[in-house]
Amino acid sequence: MEILGTTRLIALLGDPVAHSLSPAMHNPAFEHYGLDFAYVPLRVAAENVKTAMDALRAFNFRGANVTLPHKQTVIPFLDDVTEISRVIGAVNTILHDSGRLIGTTTDPEGFLECFREGGHSFIGQSVAIIGNGGSARTIAYALLMQDRPSRVLLVGRDVEKSKRLAAEIADRLELRGSSGALPAPEAVTFAQYTAIRKEVQVVVNTTPVGMHPNIDASPLNAADLEAGQTVYDIVYAPERTRLLKDAEARGLQTVGGLGMLVHQGRASFEFWTGIKPDAKMFYDSAREKLARGIGEPRLR
Repeated sequence: MEILGTTRLIALLGDPVAHSLSPAMHNPAFEHYGLDFAYVPLRVAAENVKTAMDALRAFNFRGANVTLPHKQTVIPFLDDVTEISRVIGAVNTILHDSGRLIGTTTDPEGFLECFREGGHSFIGQSVAIIGNGGSARTIAYALLMQDRPSRVLLVGRDVEKSKRLAAEIADRLELRGSSGALPAPEAVTFAQYTAIRKEVQVVVNTTPVGMHPNIDASPLNAADLEAGQTVYDIVYAPERTRLLKDAEARGLQTVGGLGMLVHQGRASFEFWTGIKPDAKMFYDSAREKLARGIGEPRLR
């Protein structure tokens, strides 16, 4: 890749960013499509988020990706956000257009496209989301706004936090007390989940449990996985987590998290360039980087 005076930069803004797979996916794609862009990871402390937004304008960046912990805190410094970001209250992609910064989130598309890629669907399914953090929040919104499951459970150790998240989602989507087709999320403890696990068709892990280097850990006991379930773990390093291995040993269908990273990245690429890049190119680049080692990965 040649960096010229005409090269438009695209940043990854977060803290930390050193181990991100995104540069390894985007820069070869820019070169492949003949685009004079370069993708650079930039570590930004929380107190410098506004300065970073001003810098995108001042240095004529084409845009940015936003990762933890800034997906919500960037919003006040943007000129506009898309409808999905307005509802969810999070941004992971920014486009700089003639001095205006426009934010969106491609995480929902990445999450859903990864699942569909394996021939699966959430429509009409009872879904248990393990976790109640930022990833669980985005995924619950994505399910309810776009794929119409029959039931959504938020399973966490801090049930009060899960209840607050469930109430926020219900209020924003106007589900509380609704008699419509969309179900309000339900907050349950792990003990409560164990009692009702046979009613669940899809399990989604949104926690970092099982992520490198703690690859022998799992958010669920193998005995809590039921016949006929599909298990989706958004952790991508390792690509086959302990949870997925336990599920496969019990004959269950599984979906790994690398596809979510790939497809949200492809959607961001399209937001900046108008080109939807080849999925295989992104998978190959990400796997090559993973094979070389990425230190201490984090959830997106």
